[in-house]
Amino acid sequence: MAVLELLAGHPNERFTLSEVARRCDLNKATAHALLSTLSEHGVLLRHPQEKRYSLGPRLVAIGEAARRGYNAVDFMPAMLERLSAATGQWTRAFVRTGDRLEVIAQASTPSGVYRSPDVVLPLVAPIGVLWMAWSDAPTVEAWLARAVTAAAVRPALDMLPVVRRDGFAVTLASPEWRALSERSQGRATREEPEPGVRALLAALGARPVLVAGIDDRSSYQVGEVAAPVFGMSGAVELTVAVSGLDGRELHGDEVRALAERVKAAGDDLTDAVRGRRPPSAAPPTRSDPP
Repeated sequence: MAVLELLAGHPNERFTLSEVARRCDLNKATAHALLSTLSEHGVLLRHPQEKRYSLGPRLVAIGEAARRGYNAVDFMPAMLERLSAATGQWTRAFVRTGDRLEVIAQASTPSGVYRSPDVVLPLVAPIGVLWMAWSDAPTVEAWLARAVTAAAVRPALDMLPVVRRDGFAVTLASPEWRALSERSQGRATREEPEPGVRALLAALGARPVLVAGIDDRSSYQVGEVAAPVFGMSGAVELTVAVSGLDGRELHGDEVRALAERVKAAGDDLTDAVRGRRPPSAAPPTRSDPP
């Protein structure tokens, strides 16, 4: 492991036997045996002229197999149960499938409230801000272009640096948000949201939806609090949310405490799958919305 971690930490360099032995605190005989065996199996490559070692092609297949067999979804049910028990709220997790967000797991409240898991949300601004906050500029612009009303574009774009800074998103309660977030739409794949959904999205985009900054002296009617879970590539792999708050009025400090708890759950899951948190710096986006 020390040899592999050394070479993985310096992917653009090659190391001699002596350098590997010194950096990994191995005697030369042990280092030679390790490097020879790993090279024989394609895990390492030995440069024919320089006699230096680097990572080999077999690790590509090994890494792909690890990626497929070890993901955050496997850890989700237990984490949601713990989060539900800690908050007393209904919790759920979303994954992205194309231009849709699907609920893949949920946990009931301690009192037994449990709602339909068969929920699919269109990835249309302002929905999906957690996914877009760490996406590249073309992906963000495509998301903004799908907005059903121009009024939703600028607020959604302005929220991206806020979400990157805070690491969570707070959605305000509204009849439209509740109808969308609990709407059972099956698994149908359609390029455009159905007319009823478009009407809800238009109404949702016409008013403030996301909290741009929590003021501890203010109160908020909260619909949902969510945070991302990052995979090994640094991309958002799924999101975890405390849902069904139904517009309960919370003081700013209560909202912040709940958001930090949800964020901590997302961070724990990121750690469990050896995910990588990306930098909070904003990706390049156009100054004007499309």
